[in-house]
Amino acid sequence: MTEQAIIKQSLNSMAQIINAIPGETYANKEAETLLIMQHRLPESDLKKQIEIYNAIFAKQGGASISDITDSAIAYVKIKVLSEAELLDFDAKSLRNLIKECRINIDKTTNILRLSKMHLLTADEFQKEKIEKTAKKNEAFISALEEVIAEVEKRIERMPKPLELPEREFGFADEDKEAKKPVQDKPIQPKASVTERIQKFISSGREKREMEERLKDVEKEDAETGCKEIPFYDKTLYATEVMPCKDFGCYSLLKRKDNVYFGLTKNLKEKVYDNKDQSLIELTEITEEFLQFMTADVLTEEYELHAFTEDEKIGMRMYFNFVSKSFEKHIGNTLTVSEYLAFKRYYNRLVREVMRLDEEKHRNYYRALPIAEEYMELMASYNMVLSESKREIVEGIIAGKSDAYLENLDLIIEHHIVDEEAKKDLLLLKERIVYFADEDHFCKPDKELEPDKAKPVQILPAGFIPQIPMYQQVGAPLIGNMYFTLQCLNENREVVDEAYFATANMPQAMEDYRNKEAYIKRFGLIQDGRFVPLLSSEGGSEHEE
Repeated sequence: MTEQAIIKQSLNSMAQIINAIPGETYANKEAETLLIMQHRLPESDLKKQIEIYNAIFAKQGGASISDITDSAIAYVKIKVLSEAELLDFDAKSLRNLIKECRINIDKTTNILRLSKMHLLTADEFQKEKIEKTAKKNEAFISALEEVIAEVEKRIERMPKPLELPEREFGFADEDKEAKKPVQDKPIQPKASVTERIQKFISSGREKREMEERLKDVEKEDAETGCKEIPFYDKTLYATEVMPCKDFGCYSLLKRKDNVYFGLTKNLKEKVYDNKDQSLIELTEITEEFLQFMTADVLTEEYELHAFTEDEKIGMRMYFNFVSKSFEKHIGNTLTVSEYLAFKRYYNRLVREVMRLDEEKHRNYYRALPIAEEYMELMASYNMVLSESKREIVEGIIAGKSDAYLENLDLIIEHHIVDEEAKKDLLLLKERIVYFADEDHFCKPDKELEPDKAKPVQILPAGFIPQIPMYQQVGAPLIGNMYFTLQCLNENREVVDEAYFATANMPQAMEDYRNKEAYIKRFGLIQDGRFVPLLSSEGGSEHEE
C-alpha cells in the first residue's frame, strides 16, 4: 500500500483535530503512522502539510489555539490532496481546496452559533470550556478565509495557455498583384525555397477548406442525425473496430477522432477495403450513441439509472440511424428477423427509460417535502446551509445524508427541550435515513373488521379479572397468584384497585403506606379468591 493510500485511510481519525480543545494535549491513534509517512514521503505539498499537522503531537503541555488552527488547516489541505491522489496542488485541486474551505466555514459557523446559544444556559464549570472552543472556532474560520484569499490569488497568477491567432499567408495574393500587366514587364526574380514552401502550405490549406465545404454540402443530404457522408478513399486503416450489436454484418471503425460505418466482410486486420465505396463517415455522433450501437445495456452487466439528456439524445440518434440502415439494406445485407429483434429490444429500452424517469420523479417529489422541512428547521434555528434545495433533494435520494443528520443532531442537542418537538425531529431523521425503503413506515392494520369484532363480554359485579403471570427470578409463583391493593369508600365499595406481582412487593408496600382512602385493603389473589393480608380503617392498621 502506498503512502498516499495509508494517509487517505487515516483521514477520519485526523479529522478529530477540528474538535481539539485548547489547553489540552491532543492525542491521535494514527500519530505514529503519520510520523512514519512524514519521513517516507518525497518533498511535496503533501509532505509539508503532514509536517505541519504532526507538529501538534509535540505540544505535551497542551495545544494553543494557533497550534490547533495550523493543524486543522493542514488537515483540510491533506484531505483535498489525498482524495485527488496528488502530491502537489494543481489548478483543479486548488479550486477543490476553496470548495472544501467553504464547506468547513459553514459547518464551523453552525457549531459556533450553537455553542454561543449553549453558553447562555451552561453551568459555570462548562462555560470556560465552551468559551475556549468558541475562540478556537473563530480562529479556524478566519484561517480558512485567509486560505481562500491566498489560493484565489495563486490561481490568478497561474499562467494561462496563449491562443495565438492563426497566421495568414498572403503570398499567393501578393504574387497575383505582382503579375499585373505592364508595358515593360520586368523579369521576375526566381522564387526562393522559403517562398515555395509558403505557396505549398497555402495551396494545402485551400484544398482542405474546399474539402470541408464539400463535406458540409454532403451533410445537408444526410438522412440521419449522424450526418453521414461518403468516404472516397480506397483504403482505411482503423485503430479500433467495434461490431454492431443489432447487425453483425456491419461494424463501426475508429481512426483518431473519426468514426466510420461499413461492412464487416471488407475488414481484414483493421484494414478496410473500400473499393465498393460502401464505407461512410459518421461526422456528428456522441459516445452515448456508440454505446447503444455496440452494447446491450439491458443486461445484468449494466446498472441503469435515470437517463441524462445526453444519453436520451444518443438513444434517439441510435434509433434513427439503425432504422434508416434497415430501410436501405433489408433484404440485401440485413434480414427481417434482425429488424424485428431490434424493434423488440428498442421497445424494452424505451419502457426502461420511462420506468426510470417515473422512479426519478417519484423519488424527487418524495424527497422534496423532506428537504423543505429540513431547510426550514435549519433556517428557524439560524443554521447555515451549504447546499441548494436541489442538491439536498439529490443527497437524500442518493443516501448521502450524513451532513443533514449531523445538523439535526446539533439542533436536538442544543435547542430542543420539548418532547413533542424532539419526536418531530427524530421522525424527520428517520424519514431521511430510511428514504430508500418505501415500506419502512407501512404497518399492517391490526384492527379487527366490524363483522369480525369480538362480542363485548358483560362480567358480574365484584368479578376480579385473572391476570396471566410470568415467572420472576427470585419470586416463585404458587399457582395463579398475585397481590392487590384496594381502596374502599364509606359504603365499602371498591373505588380504586391496583395489582402487583410477587416481585413487586416493595412497591406494593410503599403504595399501601402512601395511599389515602377511607378503607385500604391489601391482600392476595389466588385462583380468583381474595385472601386479605393488611387492612386499615379510620387510621388504624392491623394484620389479618
